[in-house]
Amino acid sequence: GSRVRHGGGGAGLASFPTLPVAPCVHLRPSIVGKPFWNSWEARKPLKLQEAKISYRAFGTAGSDDGPEVSYKYAVGPPPGSKKLALGRFELEGGVISEVNVVYETWGTLNRRRDNAILLHCGMSASSHARSTEENEAPGWWEKFIGPGLALDTNLFYVICVNNLGSCYGSTGPSSIDPFTGKPYGSRFPAFSVQDQVRVQFELIDHLGIDVLHASVGSSLGGMQSLCAASLFPDRMKNIVSISSCVSTAPSAIAFRQMQRECIMADPNWNHGDYYNSSPPVDGLRLARQAGTITYRSGPEWQTRFGRARTSNKLKIGENFEIERYIKHQGKKWAAQGAFDPNSLIWMSTAMDAFSLERPDENGVMSMYEGTKNIMHPTLIIGVQTDMLFPVWQQKEVADYIRKAGNNSVSYYELDSIFGHDTFLLDTVAIGGAVKGHLEQEPHGANHLYQEAAAGATVMVNTLINQDFSKESVMGMFYHLDTDHDGKVSIEELSALIFLIQLSRGQKIKLTDVVTECLACDRNKDGMLTKEEFLCIAYLDCK
Repeated sequence: GSRVRHGGGGAGLASFPTLPVAPCVHLRPSIVGKPFWNSWEARKPLKLQEAKISYRAFGTAGSDDGPEVSYKYAVGPPPGSKKLALGRFELEGGVISEVNVVYETWGTLNRRRDNAILLHCGMSASSHARSTEENEAPGWWEKFIGPGLALDTNLFYVICVNNLGSCYGSTGPSSIDPFTGKPYGSRFPAFSVQDQVRVQFELIDHLGIDVLHASVGSSLGGMQSLCAASLFPDRMKNIVSISSCVSTAPSAIAFRQMQRECIMADPNWNHGDYYNSSPPVDGLRLARQAGTITYRSGPEWQTRFGRARTSNKLKIGENFEIERYIKHQGKKWAAQGAFDPNSLIWMSTAMDAFSLERPDENGVMSMYEGTKNIMHPTLIIGVQTDMLFPVWQQKEVADYIRKAGNNSVSYYELDSIFGHDTFLLDTVAIGGAVKGHLEQEPHGANHLYQEAAAGATVMVNTLINQDFSKESVMGMFYHLDTDHDGKVSIEELSALIFLIQLSRGQKIKLTDVVTECLACDRNKDGMLTKEEFLCIAYLDCK
């Protein structure tokens, strides 16, 4: 089963409990609790019935019934997302005259503006981490964001920013160069992970947020989370890094170089200038196949496919279900047009170049210099079956930060069978660890719980004490104005007035209250200002 190994904690974190984790797969008693690479019975696949999982839980090779990550996005900004124009921006490889950044938010920013979480996304993800009213499609971290979940929107204001270089709205190689009126293509400058983080903090500045509650990320997002803490140490309270690194390992560079070569070898790539012709779909398909090998794990495929054959006849090209599965993943991604090949090339290049090292006083590159600012409570999570960002790299992250003097580092190691994609699939182990880290003290969520309780107390006391003076009623309006713009929705105010009238013993229909509120809405925007609110006849407050 999937369990958590606790690698130690520091001040304020040592008491964090070992989490009880619902297993991803119920394994034989003979192999429970042992590392997969030492105990997995590689000579024959574990039968699905024996593993106590339904066939549908894993799905067939040519289907999406199994535990797969959804990339059902279309190139361009997701519906309902917001865009900020930053203007000229200097990148490591050159200058962009006009940088746009696309983002989405969930939850409410409190009055102190100190409950925001910056969620950094992976290379192929958009800003759509969670469904919204404007876009009901599930997001890439759908089951981790929401009321009571890992990123609890009852407490936190969650911000997810589409990466610089991506094709989901933020400026990238497929964006239009304002000087030429054509896509940048090969002329888009190289950039670093540090550049991506600087763009993100331009947005944080725009939102008026001085200090984040936390910086949270996985994979490329985990690199960005660590980088944010190094570059902007005074602007966050907590750090979460899942399956990332302090510097990219040669093995990961080799994997991603193979993906880039798949695209660049496609004649349609045309050195990156293919936007007015046929795109390098075959190259993208092969790159996705190569990537899938690094995103999942041998133990999962041993369980899911084993040596199951597609037919009894030996053929050239496809004999096993695992071959069919890999091909299906590449075809699906390429056919959907879900990602721009150039974005993969440019962003993977930034990932390969990543290191937290900085020059010391003698000009020598030093990891201590790059990690000495990371003094925040820090959670590091690794996965034993992750071949792209192996667990030794996660231990290395924790060790470097501790050596720099941070005594508040917790390290967790998961034995999930889903490899690198565990951070997208294991809501219990990953979600539980993240939620605990973000909400426990110090720098936790106690003050946010107290803030919510204070607002509820105002409401309850007003109703119980029958105090409907102007000051008391405006106090309730103030607590409902969570956006701090001097307006509250008619839906919320109608419910409040209805409760007031019921507490007064008045027989009234909610529809009548709504009608009265709508009549006072001068701008017809579904919101009432405090002046419009006080004009409602049903209130009758002095």
